[in-house]
Amino acid sequence: MDFVIFITSVTRKLVNAMQHIPFILGHYPSDCQPEKIQFLGGAGGFSGAAFWKITAQRGLLCLRRWPKEHPNQSQIEFIHGLLKHVVGEGFSTVPLPISLQTDSTMTYFKYQGYIWELAPWMSGTADYLQSRSTKKFEAALHSLANFHQAASKFIDRSTVRSRSVTVHERLEQINLWIQSDISRLEACGGKSQCILKERLPQWKNKIIDYSKHHIHRVKQLLSKVVDCRVPIQACLRDIWHDHILFQGDHVSGVIDFGAARPDTVVADLTRLLGSLAANNKAEWECGINAYESISPLSDQERLLIYPLDQSAILLSGLNWMRWLYLENRRFSDEGAVTDRLEHILCRLENADTKID
Repeated sequence: MDFVIFITSVTRKLVNAMQHIPFILGHYPSDCQPEKIQFLGGAGGFSGAAFWKITAQRGLLCLRRWPKEHPNQSQIEFIHGLLKHVVGEGFSTVPLPISLQTDSTMTYFKYQGYIWELAPWMSGTADYLQSRSTKKFEAALHSLANFHQAASKFIDRSTVRSRSVTVHERLEQINLWIQSDISRLEACGGKSQCILKERLPQWKNKIIDYSKHHIHRVKQLLSKVVDCRVPIQACLRDIWHDHILFQGDHVSGVIDFGAARPDTVVADLTRLLGSLAANNKAEWECGINAYESISPLSDQERLLIYPLDQSAILLSGLNWMRWLYLENRRFSDEGAVTDRLEHILCRLENADTKID
């Protein structure tokens, strides 16, 4: 009951924000003024962002209110600069934020402690899992490779080889789980306010059991590559099947850049392949080949593929248990949470299949 009350309260606050939408949009060009406003809630995401679909003279637009906690203004400026750069390099299937009418140098609007942005509505549907095909699979990998090519010169570090931030961070997270947090999670029984109470304890036990058997193996995999030096460039860091839009077999949009930052392209590649191919070794090899047909990997980058995928499997489950049990976070979309957890649990089966 508490969870239902929470959701109602959050929804009410977001719906109340509707009254401010015309004022916010009033800072944008005249052809962006709303003829129709549709509230989308979190649009199936987990970040805390809120979305509105705007019908205007310019066409369909997406108004996004970023959560107060993240990303900060500096990160927003990095994201918007990256989007402008890749569009300038010919990668047009991204939602390029629209400049304010009141200040053409600004692509976001600050109001009531939130950062708001307006961008074109990206056509297409994130339907890969519902309608799989080899053409769509390869198109997704080609799109990621093309994005990386377009983004390669956005920051001045693309010619510098350095250690992957993701490898280092995951080692730190694993050490924390080993030192204390697995024990804390085991001792935390029945306290999650998540609406998935009936299924969650079983999922929690499976994730803990897998972690106890594999966490030291995964730590060793990461430790072996922590000093690998690879090109560092702007990356998406949250690229998965829900963020790739299709029209037929063609990619029509890549969305959600909220986690973008400098890193190795392998972090993006393994995240996308884990989402599309799960533990299918043949599909992983096909996906890597499709990616490399446009953007070849170095030997050092190839060394990162298996450790990054294995650590993602391990930490995805543990991080969800942290949010739901140790931090008692609450999520409004039960179906989206269920889908994500079921995907993670599916990957735990035969997860240590070696990807060459």
